[in-house]
Amino acid sequence: MMPRDQLPRPVTILYRRLPNDIREFPGILREETSARLVIESSIVVGRPVRCSGKTIADNGYLAIWFIFKSKWYDLGKFYDMERKWVGYYCDIIKPVNNLLSDYTRTTMITDLFLDLWITPDGECFLLDEDELEHSLKKHHISTALARQAREQTTSLIHRVRGGRFPPPSIRKTEPLEKRSVA
Repeated sequence: MMPRDQLPRPVTILYRRLPNDIREFPGILREETSARLVIESSIVVGRPVRCSGKTIADNGYLAIWFIFKSKWYDLGKFYDMERKWVGYYCDIIKPVNNLLSDYTRTTMITDLFLDLWITPDGECFLLDEDELEHSLKKHHISTALARQAREQTTSLIHRVRGGRFPPPSIRKTEPLEKRSVA
């Protein structure tokens, strides 16, 4: 077994969509601090994801995920198959207190349905409002948690429009390799 501080190393992202859809995504842990993880992984989707007429995620695309301790979001920096940067994908999530559950796996990340797509020129698109409404009706998410998800999304949009999000350290991060990982 490798020493805990040896990077990069394989890691699995554990991701839950309420009420109980648990998924695992393999990746390469590039950075581990007490405040965040940086994980590079190939994107796997059932069908291409489009926003404003452009494909933003497809099989073979690459994501560099930034998972933060005690934040209401994670952030993916997405690249197409030629490794051209296409934008940022921000999931609104329940904050996690511990980033890793063990050496090889993240703590369970719970998705709160709302997502934010940020184009390279800083335009914001709110995604999956319909999924949040559906989950409220099915009682998969509480009204209070849904309200918090909306407030966090609104706050992020204001930060993007004010030029304060994503932070410079994320903007500077580039893929490890030109082609696929994990």
